[in-house]
Amino acid sequence: MTTAPEAATVRLLTGDELPEAARLVGTTMLGTADPAVAQSWAGMWGGRVTHGAVEGDGRVVGVAQWFRSDVSVEGPPVPAACVTAVAVAADQRRRGHLRRLMAAELASIAEAEVPVALLVAAEWPIYGRYGYGPAIEACAYDLDAAAARFVAPPSGTIELVDPVGLQPHLEAVHEARRNWTLGAVARESYVFERIAGVVEWPGFKDDLGQRRGAIWRDDTGAVQGAVAYAVEEGWERNRPRGKATVHLLVGATPEAERELWRHLCDLDWVTTVHAGGRGVEDPLPHLLADARAAAQVDRFDCIWARVLDVPRVLGARRSAAPGRVVVDVHDDLGYAAGRWSLDLGPDGADVSTTTDVAEVHLTASELGALAFGGTSARRLQQAGGLAGSEPAAVARLDQLLRASPAPWAPTTF
Repeated sequence: MTTAPEAATVRLLTGDELPEAARLVGTTMLGTADPAVAQSWAGMWGGRVTHGAVEGDGRVVGVAQWFRSDVSVEGPPVPAACVTAVAVAADQRRRGHLRRLMAAELASIAEAEVPVALLVAAEWPIYGRYGYGPAIEACAYDLDAAAARFVAPPSGTIELVDPVGLQPHLEAVHEARRNWTLGAVARESYVFERIAGVVEWPGFKDDLGQRRGAIWRDDTGAVQGAVAYAVEEGWERNRPRGKATVHLLVGATPEAERELWRHLCDLDWVTTVHAGGRGVEDPLPHLLADARAAAQVDRFDCIWARVLDVPRVLGARRSAAPGRVVVDVHDDLGYAAGRWSLDLGPDGADVSTTTDVAEVHLTASELGALAFGGTSARRLQQAGGLAGSEPAAVARLDQLLRASPAPWAPTTF
């Protein structure tokens, strides 16, 4: 008679265990098992909260990690826990490691008084079980540079810069972009260093040799936009068919982003501009005389949200049209559970517990999906969600929480 293997202990990992954890993440996500690469990633994990499922012999068989940041909303930015590096060894499936890792992560996030957790889900069915919902979408655009004609005349000036010169501008403009972008997450300086092409991400086949950068200055000479991109040569019937791939394009103003798109379309020999990870309501097509020159070629769930503190998260939202709705949240883990009065307007929000009759019933996962206004409450109800809710109240909740334009996270983690 065989006995079931003992459950691995879930606990915080020590610094000495981080390289093994990084190697596990790399191999599980079909990356490299190179110990040097794992050591490099472990070096970037300092200061993060990393839980591991550890067997009795010290083998790390599961990992989950989070780091503190903040996410932009209409009110003051909300502290956020960015969950990443989640992996379970291939020979350790179906043993409850992920469930216990997620429980430990959420408990530590709540203990740190961080009101919302964010993650990028590799697979859709996994994280709804832990109260996460698909909150912020992203898309990709293919831009026909040869056909693109911008409606507005050119403005300001473009300046080509090398990766070292680009990095501080990219970081500063991203921070300015966050001020008017719901769903944007604050990032560490080393992220922009790698996006700019100063150094490559450990273990990734990068295009540093083809990396380019440009900034846009307004009429006062102030830098208001920055773009990091790579170029690829191509020919067809002795005619240039080059491609520019955008790694990050951000502007402190819409005008700055328009001029950066124009710059990419004006590059010699470039006939296609590809940009992934853009907002699903990016104004790009409407900048053009023929919007079909900018084709949205992909759209996907990008950032999932798990609300832990309802008043702090929804209390930071704003609504152009004032209104109130009472929601009842069912949360198996208890963090967001309760009956809540959501009273939102253009100048602020009052979110508090109430004994009033609930008008909308939703799960923690549905709450996460709605939290940043990227998902429609009415759409969820039409799909069979928000069970038992009043349609008129769902429409009112949609009006209060739906964001326009849709939320966007310019970088992921």
